[in-house]
Parts: sequence; structure tokens; C-alpha cells
Amino acid sequence: MSYSLINVYICDTNMDRREFIKVASVGACAATLLPSVGGLLTGCTPVISDGDSGGGLDSGKWDFDEVVDRSGTWSIKYGRASENQIPMWIADMDFRTAPAVSSAMKERLNRDVLGYTFTPDEFYQSIIDWEKEMHGWHVDKEWVSYCPGVITSINQAYLTFTYPGDGIVVMPPVYNLFRMYAERLGRQVIDNPLLFDGEHYQVDFDGLEKTLSRKDAKILVLCNPHNPAGLVWDRDVLRRIATLCRQNGVLVISDEIHADLTLYGRRHTPFCSVSEDAAAIGLVFAGPTKSFNLAGVSMTAYCVIPNEELREPFLKQLRDAKLDEAPIASLVATIAAYTEGTPWLQSLKEYLQGNIREVVDFFSTNDLGIKAIQPQASFLVWLDCRAMGLGQDELMRFFSDKGLLLSNGAAYGQGGEGFVRMNIGCPRKIVKEALGRILRASSGLE
Repeated sequence: MSYSLINVYICDTNMDRREFIKVASVGACAATLLPSVGGLLTGCTPVISDGDSGGGLDSGKWDFDEVVDRSGTWSIKYGRASENQIPMWIADMDFRTAPAVSSAMKERLNRDVLGYTFTPDEFYQSIIDWEKEMHGWHVDKEWVSYCPGVITSINQAYLTFTYPGDGIVVMPPVYNLFRMYAERLGRQVIDNPLLFDGEHYQVDFDGLEKTLSRKDAKILVLCNPHNPAGLVWDRDVLRRIATLCRQNGVLVISDEIHADLTLYGRRHTPFCSVSEDAAAIGLVFAGPTKSFNLAGVSMTAYCVIPNEELREPFLKQLRDAKLDEAPIASLVATIAAYTEGTPWLQSLKEYLQGNIREVVDFFSTNDLGIKAIQPQASFLVWLDCRAMGLGQDELMRFFSDKGLLLSNGAAYGQGGEGFVRMNIGCPRKIVKEALGRILRASSGLE
């Protein structure tokens, strides 16, 4: 894709966020990105597509190009950004919530009944059917339970199966909250960094075998799919992890919150589905919050634990802490998403692939010392900025000063230095605006 064919929104960096939303939504000030510095031309031109919409208005009735005004919604994502910044950090998309979910929640509220509620069979069945249809996993009802958010539930698993001082194994660069809460709960985090050759990540199995043999290693936290690199782990890798962990008496917690967002025809593989070893030692945590844009309904999650010897003590931990009671919103949202949301989700993924193409093609076309690692899942793009030659603080200032709020790669542990994470779960015109800011800054035109 040539950037001489695509108009990109460039807005005044002094423009506040609300004004940017208004301007972007009506298609105002634009600029054309060319491979060379001299090709940066400004003008008031509407967005011109190169013929590959990747979603948006062509994806049926869902308009992912709409710029949604999030002011007044108590948004963490926007609340931490300054007035001239585009927030592209926390894993929260800027699209409207899946209509099937919104409609179901409105219908329930219209009944004006919000009393104490039990977990209905429809909740369990929606999850069982979803896992089978989307991920090819046959799940028994007794394996499934509501749980209060993925990270909250992972923390409860730490408390259930480990003692202070015990080791929690992670494979960085990886989602930072695994480490943060393990340390807050007095557990020791043991790193087994992923191997990276500049193009691809893979598990360091030699290192993992040594790490798991440590007497203090009790739990391995697996990010499946992997955040921030967007990796979809294949069955052989997961099976090998399961074998090593069971041989060493190490449990596996599999965070599968991004499972429904696999891209380019890939299919997610649930950890506990790959082998008897995995089913014996694994706890899967998942939910519709990322895939259906329900981040604010963070209590919407579930666990699948095939082994009763793990399931019962974990569920007791939830009951003892009174964390086993599902809120009405969680039940309604999960059932609606998993029974009616598939068409919307498929259109969303097509649109996200279009956004990813914008980012990958931009950095491959423009030599800025930044390389985009194309994700295999989700709406987060891992940017390798090491060739820029900046320290991590300087790197974050570079993006911040250009009006972009991105996630600091160093927060994800070893191997994250020199990287940033960009959230492209937003209208394409905003992705283009962000790339335009980077190009103008790198070209010395600001």
C-alpha cells in the first residue's frame, strides 16, 4: 500500500481533544503522507481510500469509522491524556459497544427490576457453545463458573495455590499486571523472557525447563494470546508448556481475554484443550470484555477449570471472599455477546486488520527507526523503536510531545525497553492522524 494514495488527518497540536473529535468526525484538515519529507502536503481534503476499506461503512450496518465522543463518560483512557494528546494506550477500544449487548442491557433496564439475581443456565450454555463454535473446545458445564474479572480472578488463584514468597513465572515482555499484583501479594516473580530475533517471538524452552525446576516455582502465568506482542500460541507450543509444567508440579494460569480477537484466519487454542497434562494443571480465564468492547464492565469474566481438584479450592476462595455472585450486567452482557454478537465481531476484526495494515505499511514505507510487529490477535500493535537510539524516557517523551499517549514498553518487563504499545482500536482517521504526527515530527516539520 503506497502512502501517496492515502490522505491522513493532521490536526493542529494545540487543538484540544473535544475539538479534535469534532473536526475528525466531519473529515476536516488532512494531509497526504508520502515516503519522502518533501511529499508532506497539507490541505483541507476529505479522506480518500485506496480502495481497501478493511471494514467501516462497508461492513454492513456497523460504522466503525464513527468518532465517538467519550467526554463525560469517566473514561480512564481519555482522562489521563492531556488536551492535545490522542490516547492510544490502555486496551480499551473507541468504538461503540456491540449493539447486541447494548440492546440486551437496555431491555433489561427497561424492566425496572434489579434485585438479587442467580446465575441462569443461559449464562453457562452461552459460554459452552461459544468455546465449541469459536475455539473448538468441548467444555462440560461443571468446569465453568462466573468469576469477577480476569485479573481479579488471577489474583485469587495466587492466593488459593501459593504462599508469600512462592514463585510466579512469567514470560516477558508480558502484560504488566501479572507482575504487579503478584508482588503486591508478596509473591516472587520469576522471569523467563521470550526470545526475539527482530522479527518473531518464541518461548525460550531451555530457559523454561530450568526455571520450572526451581523449588519455589509454583505457577506459570500464560498470556494466550500474548499481550503486548499479539502472538497466537500454537497447539504444539502449548502442549510442550503443559508437559514441562506438569512434570515440575507447576500450575498454569492462562489469561485468554484476547482469545476472540484472533486475526487473518488464525484460530485461538484454549490452553486446557491441548492435552491431558494441560487439563490437569490449567485454569483458563476469559470473557467478552475485550472482544465486545465492555472494558468498563470488568466484572464480566468466567473461568474454565477441568480438574476438580483445582476447581473446588479456587471456587471456595471466591465464595469465601464473596466474589462468586455475578452482577446482572455481567450476565446480560455475556449471554448477549455470545449468542448474538458474532456478526458484529467478525466485522470488527476485519476493520482492525485494516487499521493494522495502515500502521505496518506506514512504518515499512517511512524509515523512522520504528518497526511495527504485526499482531496475530487483538488491537494492540507492538512498536520496536530501538533503532531510534533513544533511552526509554526520551522515547516516551518523543511520542508524548507529538501528542500521542502510548503504553511504555518497559512496563512489560525484560525485553520491553525500546518498545511502545499502540492501541489501534479506534476509527481509521484517528490512526492516520497519529501516524501523521509521527511523520511530521520525524521529518522536522513541527
